[in-house]
Amino acid sequence: MSRARHAQARQGLRLFRKRKDDLLERSIRTCPGCDAEVHVFADVCRHCGGALEVFAA
Repeated sequence: MSRARHAQARQGLRLFRKRKDDLLERSIRTCPGCDAEVHVFADVCRHCGGALEVFAA
């Protein structure tokens, strides 16, 4: 396989490249008390222990 064909084959395979994960970004929010990242379904912050309001979508 020549170098040109090898480069084309490598560009076509995107299975393991890093890309933005929208689901992960949507499942994390910030705590209003300490600005730490918490899961959207958390009812208490791990960092400050403050109560979090769970929003229904």
